[in-house]
Amino acid sequence: MRGAKYHQQKQWEARSLGESFIDLRGAKLHLYRAGKGAPLLFLHGVDGILGWPPCLEHLARRFDVAAPDHPGFGQSDAPDWIADVADLGFFYLDLIAALDLKAVHVVGASLGGWIALEMAIRSTARIKSLTLVGAAGIRVAGVPRGDMFIGTPAELGRLLFADEQAAAHWSAQWQASPAAQEIYDRNRATAAKYTWQPRLYNPKLADWLHRIDVPTHIIWGEQDKLIPPAYATALQALIPGAQVTMLPGGHLLPSERPDLFADTVSPFIERLRP
Repeated sequence: MRGAKYHQQKQWEARSLGESFIDLRGAKLHLYRAGKGAPLLFLHGVDGILGWPPCLEHLARRFDVAAPDHPGFGQSDAPDWIADVADLGFFYLDLIAALDLKAVHVVGASLGGWIALEMAIRSTARIKSLTLVGAAGIRVAGVPRGDMFIGTPAELGRLLFADEQAAAHWSAQWQASPAAQEIYDRNRATAAKYTWQPRLYNPKLADWLHRIDVPTHIIWGEQDKLIPPAYATALQALIPGAQVTMLPGGHLLPSERPDLFADTVSPFIERLRP
């Protein structure tokens, strides 16, 4: 029975998953897309995307999921005119317009959550909701964060995950082949470019979060060692009407707890259907 279910799952993946390259202002953006339903833009975290992860597979059973490699990550170009996360916010507003996505649900994890915030303070004309998962972007005085740029992949895994087995699996995936290692190194370098100085935040962002006028769901790992849970409370206070859900796990909840992550994201979005 289990074998039949696995076979059906692989048939679904092969039938539904699409990969493409989108040209946006002369920059090549690598994009995964799958599923049907309300449009959902998934913005990955500091680790990037390696293949089609289980968290997106689960979401694509309910939504039309578009998941790009950020500029400079994975297989996407790194145009000179994108210098920081604020630029990425404008870039992704251009992307959802180019894809003609309307009433799109933006789900951003870690760095992706920061990008989602930069998008929403500028324009929510095409955005239906925000889901922020361990989002970077602000600084809470007196609450130190971890340093993701020091240490081996195994040490980084322990920083980003609460579960040691999940951390080991994540580290092994990125070291499984020369191609994966090359993408890992490229992603790390690009993450440093966008988040190094100031580290993991935009000093001006908190002053503009009051402009966010769409339903916002903040999801956080109770054992997040990179960006502690106090940041969830701080974001909630800055974003009108935002709600917070705490989940067992670390910083990379979509990778560590993919089923729980998808089952937490989906009801919030589905309640917003007309």
